[in-house]
Amino acid sequence: MDLDADGMIVGRLAAFCAKQALKGEVVNVFNVEKSVFSATSEKVLFTKYLKRRGIQNKADPEKSAKWPRRPDFFFKKIVSGMLPDGRRGKDALKRIKVFLTSGGVKPELKNSNSLKVKTVTLKELCAKLGWNE
Repeated sequence: MDLDADGMIVGRLAAFCAKQALKGEVVNVFNVEKSVFSATSEKVLFTKYLKRRGIQNKADPEKSAKWPRRPDFFFKKIVSGMLPDGRRGKDALKRIKVFLTSGGVKPELKNSNSLKVKTVTLKELCAKLGWNE
């Protein structure tokens, strides 16, 4: 199954991908950096993820949770949180392939969804967290 993430809400897209992967389908997500968070404030969203990046295991900092800066890895981290622990979840995560902007997306994958709320793209969020293209 191929999906174009342009303009889609990150959480809903991640939940759909997780569900399809658990069913056994291979899911390819294109243009993931153009997916959006529907946030009331960009500042609140940014501080939430910046705080999450700063959480550290004081006993052994090397074992702290890692939050990536690249949009494709960031999206996979979000999806992995929606999958069950253990072998079934790991196998489902391997069936999800995430890609940054592709050379061209098939016309049948184009989205016509337009959101009427203020949005922040995944690319903007990752750039503020320190990702360099």
